[in-house]
Amino acid sequence: MAADKAQRSASNAMISQFYSSIAKSVVWEWMPQLLEGVRHTLEMALLSFALSVILGLIVALMRMSEKRVISWTAIVFIEVFRGTPLLVQLFIIYYALPAVGLIFSPFVAGVIGLTLNSAAYISEIYRSGFLSIDAGQKEAGKAIGMTGLQIQLQVLIPQAVLVSIPNLAGYGVTILKSTSLASIVSAPDLMMYAHDLSSEYFMPMKVYLITALLYIIMAYPLSRGAQHLEKVMGRGRR
Repeated sequence: MAADKAQRSASNAMISQFYSSIAKSVVWEWMPQLLEGVRHTLEMALLSFALSVILGLIVALMRMSEKRVISWTAIVFIEVFRGTPLLVQLFIIYYALPAVGLIFSPFVAGVIGLTLNSAAYISEIYRSGFLSIDAGQKEAGKAIGMTGLQIQLQVLIPQAVLVSIPNLAGYGVTILKSTSLASIVSAPDLMMYAHDLSSEYFMPMKVYLITALLYIIMAYPLSRGAQHLEKVMGRGRR
């Protein structure tokens, strides 16, 4: 009996070691594909962030315009893109717009969706920055003969952007994580590669745990950087 138990135990240990070695070798086989997904994810996130920062500023300026048509156009944009899920927006851009002749590649569709959605939120970040500026500065600019455009470009916009930097950096992390939704429209990001590997190897637990770890590795430095910027800017304002 004791000999049989020892033999079974040894056999189980050998089987466990065998499957463990296979799993380790398979994981290393996955890494090139997952790292390729990381590259595409970072490209999509950086491009979407850069475009949404620019578009968000334009929308914020439109939102604060004294002309009602321009202001209401910005309000409608903000409410539409903040009031509907990003996933629905991606579906419309990739699957519905081809019906009217607008066809985009999965990557471009992902960037457009992320940019429009993020710009709606970022515009409110900028607007908060503008509202934090003392109204007297605008009056002072008028008093020394500056035009409205000069006041915006030389006085208000630089200060609003500077105040908004910590929140913009923090929202960059949100954009990075939101790229995972682009895999639904076949955009070649990290999640799409993870889906493919999970379907091929039937090891979803290992695949998605490694994928989650890669997202943490990408997002953590950005998150810490945003927190550091917030502290530095907070000290600068005191």
